[in-house]
Amino acid sequence: MIDMMKMSPRIFQKKQIPTGLEKLQDEFKEIRKCESLCQIGGSAGPIKKDYFHWKALFIGPKNTPYMYGLYYLEMKFPENYPISGPEVRMRTPTYHPNIDNKNGHICVGYLSEWKKEYNIIGIINVVFDLLGSPNPDSAYNKLDNKKAESFRIKFAKENQIYDWDKCWDDGWKNDDA
Repeated sequence: MIDMMKMSPRIFQKKQIPTGLEKLQDEFKEIRKCESLCQIGGSAGPIKKDYFHWKALFIGPKNTPYMYGLYYLEMKFPENYPISGPEVRMRTPTYHPNIDNKNGHICVGYLSEWKKEYNIIGIINVVFDLLGSPNPDSAYNKLDNKKAESFRIKFAKENQIYDWDKCWDDGWKNDDA
């Protein structure tokens, strides 16, 4: 007969859910080897090694008014991530029906109806797809493609002169801390 008192208590412990920090570190490792962000000309990582504050960059989708623009997202994660989703803002001025021009808030179901199974790569891909497929039913701004194109041209010129080496030095390169 097995003596239950002599058994290791680890046998009875439930599998622990990773903390927000552990989850974010794991996602960063995954992003570093992820090809899906490379396909959209994107990159993401913690700002100055703060795993709860991230930036992401990607090039606008082809055949849209946002093509060739460089788009910068800022993501702030709560300590209980992934149970609660991040606050995500578009930091590049972007004239788009689902992006608030004043503060960069993004109106998309993936963010407003957060599920713990979602992740950072998904966030970036959803925002990328949103640029190419606006949802007029949940629009912040009413606009037409001609206005979007002129807005994109105005701000894309500023953003295409982006110093990628400086970006890397300012916090994109991280040690696997």
